Amino acid sequence: MGLLPEIDERASRELARELLSNYRRYSRMAGVKLTDIKSPTIDGMPKSPSYDNRIEDKIVNHIDAEQIIHNVQQAMQFLDKTSYWVIYYSYLCEPQLSYYDISQKLVGYSEESIDYLKRKGLIEFAEAYPNGKLIVYK
Repeated sequence: MGLLPEIDERASRELARELLSNYRRYSRMAGVKLTDIKSPTIDGMPKSPSYDNRIEDKIVNHIDAEQIIHNVQQAMQFLDKTSYWVIYYSYLCEPQLSYYDISQKLVGYSEESIDYLKRKGLIEFAEAYPNGKLIVYK
């Protein structure tokens, strides 16, 4: 046993993949302007009382999305150059590119090597994500 505990690479990759797959959604959520949140209107019609606070939920979701976007961008800075571009083209750019398209952009790599580089990049991303939230230990 070494200094660091052994990482469950499959589970860590899956957590990183799940987070990155939702990046575009978080980006849209973070892009919503707080001024778009409408105040309640009074129409004179009786309603049953509502105990949830939808405006507060929207604000919390917006702030959470902004934090996730910040954390993803921070983690991306620590990736190897090749891993950075594979992860970027796979999850962060619009539209998401196929292995073939990525191999065309990263000259010298085949579609099969892109799969390996993506798996490697997901582990690097999980390790670089703040507070070790994406790392699963055995």
